[in-house]
Amino acid sequence: MAFEQGYWSTPEHVITAAIGLSILDITFLTLRFIARHKQRQPLKVDDWILIPAALLTLGISIAMVYGVSRKAIGYPYEIPPEAQGNALFVTTEQISLAGQIQWTFYLLLPLALGCTKMSFLFFYKRVFAIDRTGATNVLLVGMIVLVSMWMTGFFLTSLFQCKLEFGAAWESPIAQIQHCISQPKQALALTVTDFITDIVIISIPIPLIWRLHLKPAKKVAVTAVFLLGAVTVAVSLFRLVFTARLVQFGFDPNSDATLLITSVQYWGIVESGVAVFAACLPTLAVLVKGRSWDPVANIARSLVNFSNSSLRRLRTKTSRRNIPDTYSLD
Repeated sequence: MAFEQGYWSTPEHVITAAIGLSILDITFLTLRFIARHKQRQPLKVDDWILIPAALLTLGISIAMVYGVSRKAIGYPYEIPPEAQGNALFVTTEQISLAGQIQWTFYLLLPLALGCTKMSFLFFYKRVFAIDRTGATNVLLVGMIVLVSMWMTGFFLTSLFQCKLEFGAAWESPIAQIQHCISQPKQALALTVTDFITDIVIISIPIPLIWRLHLKPAKKVAVTAVFLLGAVTVAVSLFRLVFTARLVQFGFDPNSDATLLITSVQYWGIVESGVAVFAACLPTLAVLVKGRSWDPVANIARSLVNFSNSSLRRLRTKTSRRNIPDTYSLD
């Protein structure tokens, strides 16, 4: 039974997703910078790091559009006559270009997704982590380090997936089987960890918001704004299910190699593109309402100051109780 192909493996949908999402990302990123200017807020890491995320996504899109123009992406695999019924041992221009684009895809995708994840985390630091020694800041810094390791690890795994036989990644299918790690399993590991980190990141601000001294209706409204970024979780979940099905089928000689490559890359570019503009939604929602995050940040700062002062008073009382009577100041 061959793996099911859908609209996502057609040239028209690949070009539409690649170009449309690139334009959307650039537009939303521009609006984000305009929002910062209108709010008179300085540009920080959470803003700047979306630039490489958008550029990396654009790079993947350009590679995919080029692949479609050369019929290496979105078109069925053309088996040459010399294959004599066994295409595993044949390297054609089509399969070679498709392999190069796929190799580029797996190099850039974790970097693009990682930059977007860190944009969310640095945005949380801007709003909530007022105290550098507080638990919230420690959690966010820890997550930033984890995401950095995640994106670096998958980048290096993709770079050396065929060890030092780099050309094997875009040679004949049998060369990939002999020299390279299993790409379906690598893709599954990437999507599983991607989805888990997305769930954790999108959940972080919820308890922080509900600790603030706000009316319940206000808490719900602020939570809803932060959860606008959850759209990327939905896309990553769909890509996870899709990739799991692909791994379940395994290598099927009845499945078209280039169309399988197209399907994987299509949902990858959709997730990466959606993630960039989703990271801009909370900022743009504030712009539409004509407000800023300053009130939330001020409340968070007040809570931190209150906690620190309470802790100092508690430590003072404790130290006084522990002073021997002979040294009593009374």
